[in-house]
Amino acid sequence: MVNIILKKIVKNKKTYPSWSTGSTYFLESKEKEENIEIYYKTKSNRKISRIFPKKLNLTPKLAYALGFIKGEGANALGKSNYRRFTLTNADPKIMLFVLKELDKNNLLKISNLKREAIHLLHHNKSDSEVINYWSRNLNLPKKLFKCFEDKNKTSDYGVCHVYVSDVLLRRVIDLIHEKFL
Repeated sequence: MVNIILKKIVKNKKTYPSWSTGSTYFLESKEKEENIEIYYKTKSNRKISRIFPKKLNLTPKLAYALGFIKGEGANALGKSNYRRFTLTNADPKIMLFVLKELDKNNLLKISNLKREAIHLLHHNKSDSEVINYWSRNLNLPKKLFKCFEDKNKTSDYGVCHVYVSDVLLRRVIDLIHEKFL
């Protein structure tokens, strides 16, 4: 098992370039009791921060979850894509596994997901049936789900897309991939 010390991962690293200004900012960290605050300051001295665990134990389950995120999550850096942490799949068992692993490791707390943070696309069934299906299979409240109408109807219950606007979560997970995976 490998220990990932997040302070070391972000040291001397920068944010992705801003889509509006192209500016990058050095990531900084401040250790708290059990956690670490990772942050950056903009040119106007606005502080963007997020709390992470000080270290992660890279277990096989976490490695699988992080690898899955790399394959089924956001990888594009164009426009404002760098600001998003996303995860997409049609299999509720895999989605539940990855979400639980992120929650267990304090990277993405399921309890902190915002209303309609989980988008449901490409479904044949009615919106209420699709929301009920994903809510039941992920054991999450219905208020977290939102259906989107589109032309690509790939399956009865479609595809589940977790969408979190969190530039620091995206950057830290990408840095972990660069270093360890």
